Amino acid sequence: MHRLHAHWIILTAVLLVTLVMSLPVYGQQKFPDSTLFTTYEVNQSLTQLSWFTCGSLPLTEGCYGAGVLGPFTDACAIVQSAPAPFNINTVLRYIYVLDTGSSANGASLTVYKRTDTVSQSDDTINVVTLAVVPLSILVGGPGVTCFMAQNPSYVYAATSQTSLAAAINKTTFSVGRVGDFSTNVSAITADSYGFVTIVQGSGFGTGFTVYGPNGAPQEDGGGGPFMINPIDAVYPASYAPAVDLTPPKLGYWPKARAQEHP
Repeated sequence: MHRLHAHWIILTAVLLVTLVMSLPVYGQQKFPDSTLFTTYEVNQSLTQLSWFTCGSLPLTEGCYGAGVLGPFTDACAIVQSAPAPFNINTVLRYIYVLDTGSSANGASLTVYKRTDTVSQSDDTINVVTLAVVPLSILVGGPGVTCFMAQNPSYVYAATSQTSLAAAINKTTFSVGRVGDFSTNVSAITADSYGFVTIVQGSGFGTGFTVYGPNGAPQEDGGGGPFMINPIDAVYPASYAPAVDLTPPKLGYWPKARAQEHP
């Protein structure tokens, strides 16, 4: 083989490996249940969520499991963690349901642990309740709008009647208060790396705070920016328009001087 041709083959192989390594995580990893899907439905009173898991496996196809989450007073938001391998045949997920509750008993977050143990022909699904976390800092009851997002460390939840969001630690289930402004929360969005943006207020009185995957605040300021991810669309018309779309003046500095920078 010509030496130059051989070099091109090696270079092409390196580029292909680099490309695969740069793809999003959800596109790289092949889980044993990746050919299955789960759909949810809610009853008319918003007190229960039913789920159905169907699809195909190497030796079978059809539906493999079903169940019901609840009861709730008012299931207003649901979010799920990214799938994670428990072992070679088992996939682990956590499901979080925000319940606005009533005016008397307040909002809460119900945490479920789901495991799928998959064979060539079947999926054994187990969903158990891990915790029901009271969210007394949120104003619940009928008629409120809910906002929620999760990242590797926290679930962020709020209602349209609350001036701060709740940050629920996913390990200890402790509840903290987040948000830098006194106006009510109007949006919570996240990106695929686990950064979360909480927007408070509306119109010219809008402000935002960004939190990192570990829960630490990253940035805050005026305006109502949002984040996007590879899964669900965000609808820009739902957010307060920017007064000026001119790109801001950028700048960065060494971390050692970060404390000196205003």
